[in-house]
This record gives sequence, C-alpha cells and structure tokens, in this order.
Amino acid sequence: MTIAGKQITVSPGDIAIAFPATPHSYDYIAKDTKGLALIFSPDTISEFNHKFRTMTVSHPLLTNDQKAEELDNIIQHLQEQAQLTESPLKLGYLHLFLSYLFTCIDLQPLEKHMQSGLSYQVLHYISEHFTEPLSLETTARALGISRIHLSHIFSQQLKINFRQYINTLRIDRACALLRDPNYTISQIVYLCGYGNPRTFHRAFLAQCGMPPKQYRTRYAHISSPDDDYDEENLNMLPDEEE
Repeated sequence: MTIAGKQITVSPGDIAIAFPATPHSYDYIAKDTKGLALIFSPDTISEFNHKFRTMTVSHPLLTNDQKAEELDNIIQHLQEQAQLTESPLKLGYLHLFLSYLFTCIDLQPLEKHMQSGLSYQVLHYISEHFTEPLSLETTARALGISRIHLSHIFSQQLKINFRQYINTLRIDRACALLRDPNYTISQIVYLCGYGNPRTFHRAFLAQCGMPPKQYRTRYAHISSPDDDYDEENLNMLPDEEE
C-alpha cells in the first residue's frame, strides 16, 4: 500500500491505518489475500472524533508484533459480525478495536504543512461539497489548479478517477440515509448530490450490487412504499449530465 506517500508492505497480522483525508491506495493485492477493511466516518464514535480530525499516525503500519494481543480476538469478532446483516455488536467491537488501537500507535498533531498540502486540500474540499454539483472542472477552479493537475492527483495518488471517488462518498451517505425511515428514496437521491434518479440508481447498483429499495428492505427492514421513486420506469428518464 501507499499511505500519505509512504510505501508499506502489509504482512499477515499487520494493520494498515489511514486517517481521514489521507491519500492512500492498494498498489498490489495477492490473489490469496484475506483481510478485513474497517471503513467508517470519524463521527461514528464521538470519543475518537477529535483525534481523527486533528492528529495523524507517525507510521501507517502497525505490525503483528507491535499490536495488543486483544486485537486479534476483536478482529475475529468483527469478521464474524460482518457476515450478519444487522448486529448491534458491530459498533461495540469497533469501539473496542479503536480503544486498543490507540494504545499501540504513536500520534502527532496534523502539521500545518500537511493541512496546506494540495492533496489534503483536494480531499477536504470534496468532503465538504460532495453533495453539491461537482465536476473536475468546477473543483479544479475552486482549488485554483488546472483540470489536468487535479486529474493527476486522483490517478497517481488515489488510484481512482474523480467521478468514482465522488460516487463512493455519495453512495456511502445514501446507504446511511436508507437506514433512516424518515427519508424517502426520492429525497435521498437529491440529498446525496444526484440531480437525476436514474444516475443515482445506476451508481448505487454498481457500488452495492443491488437497487436502493432492495438495500433498504434487506438492511434497514423498511418496506414502506415510496410513491415518487419508480425503479421500473427509470430508463425513461434522461441521464444526468456529468
């Protein structure tokens, strides 16, 4: 992996750590690799939110011999919980995982030069505006850089293109909102930054492997009708301009 410009090799039992707005990529994954990826918002557990926002790890790799013995058992429980569609224990084990993790890693303040770095600025700007109409051109203009330079940051540092990154953030938010019965799917389309239900449906299907209604029924156990969102007639709508 490459995390914050540092190249690391993750061996069995190791833990790689990337804090928010830290450029990272999976450079090579062996075919027989098995592992667990914990991806969550810093707001998930408020106790650690401040650390995630203001600190960074001195080194992004916690090796097997450096980590607390308790982490192996916690990771095993997290892997078991990941197989369940709904479990109140997931958040509890995540809390335990972070509690032990922070006893094993060295933190340092997020330096001003890191905060002013271009990659950090790009990711921070997008995290604040991804629910708004964004394009490569408008984002580059807002950051005062060229479209080509911005595209280069994504392709070389994040190993993902701009549109895929935006869609990932939007669909992650959509998944959270779909678990809330107070929002209809039609409302969620626009709350996540999509101007067209067809574009939302296509992006959701590509990332989650199922339509939003099926996701809501399976993971949120909500089957109330959404009169404004008709999946069967989405093909009749024009594509959203990207």
